[in-house]
Amino acid sequence: MVQSSHPLPRRAVIAGAASAAALAPRPLHAATESDVVIIGAGLSGLYAAMLLEESGYSVTVIEGRNRIGGRLYTLSDLPGNPEAGGNSILGGYGRMRDMCDRLNVPLMNYKTRGAMSKPEIALNGSVIPKKDWPSHPLNKMPEGSRELSPSGFMWGVIARNNPLESFEDWYDPKSWKYDGPVYGLLRNLGWSEETIALVNDTNPQYGTSAHDTSLLMWYFIQKWFATQDEIEPVSLSAIGGNQRIPEAMANTLKSDIHLGKTVVGVRSEASHAEVHCDDGSVYKGKRVICSTPLPPLRWVKFDPVLPATKRSAILNIGQMLITQVHIIPKEPFWEEDGLDPSMWTDTPAGVVTAQRFGETDDEVTNFLCWGRAHIAQYLDILGEEEAKARVVKEIETLRPAAKGKIEAAGFKSWQLDPFSGGDWVVWAPGQIATHLLDVGQPEGRIHFCGEHTALSNRGMEGAMESGERAAFEVLDTL
Repeated sequence: MVQSSHPLPRRAVIAGAASAAALAPRPLHAATESDVVIIGAGLSGLYAAMLLEESGYSVTVIEGRNRIGGRLYTLSDLPGNPEAGGNSILGGYGRMRDMCDRLNVPLMNYKTRGAMSKPEIALNGSVIPKKDWPSHPLNKMPEGSRELSPSGFMWGVIARNNPLESFEDWYDPKSWKYDGPVYGLLRNLGWSEETIALVNDTNPQYGTSAHDTSLLMWYFIQKWFATQDEIEPVSLSAIGGNQRIPEAMANTLKSDIHLGKTVVGVRSEASHAEVHCDDGSVYKGKRVICSTPLPPLRWVKFDPVLPATKRSAILNIGQMLITQVHIIPKEPFWEEDGLDPSMWTDTPAGVVTAQRFGETDDEVTNFLCWGRAHIAQYLDILGEEEAKARVVKEIETLRPAAKGKIEAAGFKSWQLDPFSGGDWVVWAPGQIATHLLDVGQPEGRIHFCGEHTALSNRGMEGAMESGERAAFEVLDTL
């Protein structure tokens, strides 16, 4: 069952964090007690809870949002049930696929549909015809690749230069010599500043530029994705939306999930640990599992204070800045102008991806406009309504046939989400060597999980891997 309390405004969250600077020796409210308290009702927290309950222990799950799922978030009120969060279950997602099979959550393979679009390139206010691109003056692609699109080009570059034999080599200290900026590789390949700006920095896949992203992270992720395809080349999603998966997981739990609980403090004692929330509620357990992403932990007071390396990780490791605008087409304007419905742009519309979640392969149900890095920041500054209007305007300017035929119906900024602070984890140069093996380590009675602590996976499977590890750590102590 799910228990809900009223959500608190952002101001209250900050005030709560400040007031937690000195946790009272004795709570004013009677504590809710269980063997394990789990902070966060995303995939990692729910999976840990399931494993612990199956082993006979009592669990209490608390969640800051008024919904479960964490960074799985399906926009169920829009056509096709598009995803604002995690969208694909890949070939090697063994835990995820097993969980869906176990809980009777049906999956569909959308890989063929996802490959149907060949995005148009739009720079400096206009779409560049594909036939003109190889010789166009704005084409700053590397020599020998001028006929190729900048969209997705970085993946091939990393693959051709990747020294890792296995994706798991990234956490071997012998590989940490590659934990420098991706900029170094691109310059060593002879790329000009204009090429780097076009290919990597216009719509960054990771970080905000080639300067602030670890090359070793790129090597790991590229090798990991390649391995997923080698296992089975699929891109699966739950029918009805991926949020159906954590909902099904939550329904297996014997204990309640407490929603609207903003954590402001965690204390470890000799015999137990306590989790304090800003509404005065206190949760007490022999162990605590914290699945919260790193940015929100900056507002949580830990007593005793966490070690310097852990605090440094919390304060400095970032997550991808992603702001999405979801567009619904009223008419198939792409049939009128004869262009691909998808676009790769240098505008506030970012990467415009036609999504096909309808009954037939060729039905475009919606457009997912990815604003990444600096574009995400710009859209956030505008605010939701102005950002949606701006994205619509940019698409209509680039594609006059779309005028009056599209509608902005959804918006999600992950960095403005106080319980996320961004989307997937991004390792800056030097952070893998200094923090990777430490960030998931337990501290006293507190255990840590979440995608940012996974060593062998990313995304949803990384979350599941980390929840499993944390649950086994706890089982070894109880």
